[in-house]
Amino acid sequence: MASSTFSYNHQKNLFVATVICLFAIFLTIMVLNFSFGLIVYYLDQGQSIWWNEHSPVFLSCVLFIMMISLCYELYIFREGGHSLAKQMRARHLHALECTPEEIRAVKLTEQLADKFQIEIPAVYVLPDEIGVNALTAGENRKDTVIILTWGALQNLDELELYGLLSYAFNQIISGETRQNIRLKILFSALTSFNQWGSKIARRGFKPYRGNEKNKFETVLVAVGGIIWLMGSLGLLISRLVKFLTLSGRTFKNDIHTQALIENNTNLQTLLRIYVHHAGSQIHSSYSESIAHMCFANSLSPQSWLNIHPNIERRIYRLNPNVLQEIQLENLRKVQLQPLLGLFKPFGDEQTEMNISWMPPQPLPLIRLTPMGFPSKDEIRPLNPSVRKSIKQPELVKRALQTNTGAREVLVAVLMIRQYKEFIPKNALVSHAIIDALLGIDARLHVQIFLDACDTLSTMPQSIARQFLTKLAQIAQSDGKIGLLDALLLDKVKSQLNLLPVHMPTAYDDIQFNIVRLVDALVYVDQIDIENSLSRRNKIIQQLISEKEAYKYEFVSDEHIDFGNILHSISGLLLRDRLKILGIIEHSICSDRVMTQDELDVLALLYWRFGFKNDEIVEQILNQNSLMIV
Repeated sequence: MASSTFSYNHQKNLFVATVICLFAIFLTIMVLNFSFGLIVYYLDQGQSIWWNEHSPVFLSCVLFIMMISLCYELYIFREGGHSLAKQMRARHLHALECTPEEIRAVKLTEQLADKFQIEIPAVYVLPDEIGVNALTAGENRKDTVIILTWGALQNLDELELYGLLSYAFNQIISGETRQNIRLKILFSALTSFNQWGSKIARRGFKPYRGNEKNKFETVLVAVGGIIWLMGSLGLLISRLVKFLTLSGRTFKNDIHTQALIENNTNLQTLLRIYVHHAGSQIHSSYSESIAHMCFANSLSPQSWLNIHPNIERRIYRLNPNVLQEIQLENLRKVQLQPLLGLFKPFGDEQTEMNISWMPPQPLPLIRLTPMGFPSKDEIRPLNPSVRKSIKQPELVKRALQTNTGAREVLVAVLMIRQYKEFIPKNALVSHAIIDALLGIDARLHVQIFLDACDTLSTMPQSIARQFLTKLAQIAQSDGKIGLLDALLLDKVKSQLNLLPVHMPTAYDDIQFNIVRLVDALVYVDQIDIENSLSRRNKIIQQLISEKEAYKYEFVSDEHIDFGNILHSISGLLLRDRLKILGIIEHSICSDRVMTQDELDVLALLYWRFGFKNDEIVEQILNQNSLMIV
């Protein structure tokens, strides 16, 4: 019964779309005939504007061109979506010939096809398009294709790409792919004049062909311009009809996609496009005819009557609070900018919103003096597998068996990292656990902390916030905080579901946060502290342009919110996060002895920025021959 209802609705939508297209063609013919009548009336006032003796010939030519265009499109699309991909010169993705980004898209497509139990659609990529977009087309399930832009593969992480492909699968399941093909074929009758006029005009206008001239170039440009102008009428009418009939479809698809996959990953994709410098625009000559097939607007944002609503409206429909969060993030970025960067206009940001957890005030400074280990032998890093296998004190092992005991262990480890061997007698912490931890290798403390995080069970949000505040107060009790302690706090946030919602950011907007991360990173090292400033400048030169680097010549003495800094950097494009991690990794591994804290920081940074870190840590240990068995 549901299948028959779906089939009926699908056929009804196709019928309505066909009727609307035919009406648009009829309206275009009437307007063209009226325009031609005005020209004839200007030359011969005895002729009627609406119908004259030349009208049959003129209309016959117009209808003939439209029929030729329709027949050509029908021939082109004899293979369904594959024909569209060939027409746009998209490249078919084969698993054995793909880059890592392309393999990820192919695997996600296979997973979604298996989830919805439909045939796996072919995946193509437009290699020259840097905008983040995708389109779906096909006459039936066998010839359905998903065409991704290279910008989508290059800029989206796995979560965001999953949202983009989910939208495409929603179109496949709802039957829009066949409707998309039908609309493109029918509307080609309206856009063919515009395209032919443009091609004729380009025949006569070739400024880069040297001394070779065409004696008919003036005629070609003039004739092509007139045909293009007449064709612009059909283009305008087709865009108007699409706007009136299809503009509301995007909101419905967004909501249906969210319900289909039972999460908001398509919202994350919209947020990425919102901050992406190239947006979703496709610069192909077919961007006009495929606009209704795309995930987002394929035309310029300044174009009239765009089929897709702008990204802000779509985000607001899915989650009205997200835009307020983005505005608050922008306001925070402005507050964190150096004084010279504040002299620029900005909009009226909304600063009131419900925040799940805020760090205790006043905010701490960056710790510029590393905490030394009790013994120099405890500086060199342990292999992770060896560190996990080393026997822990019985008291600690018993504590890690309960949620309350794990919380005591977390407090004790941070207390030791803060005060080392001096623990105040009035500290609200288990001194027995403190004594047990002080009696073992200090390199095991972070591993015990991570084990305690894994032991934590779900607790009410109010209690979780209070506990996290307690940990943060311990980590910054002397008014300073180090990068490793901030990352350990984020690990606890993740376990307690207090990490902020994924928020895409642009690289140029958070350069100050990147510099603060570098400031904290270079002072993690306990061996080469004398050369920290020169190392800092080298890293910043690789991450920040020369025009901006002078603003960050000195280490800032402002108070720092490490949670916000790590959160904003984790929202960067995939390639930007990899670039930052690659430069940090090279700096840590270059011609120096690595410390245990540095290895822990690098592993946690990979985790915080959304990557698996086990293989990276093992590779670094092998490269530096620092594995201790």
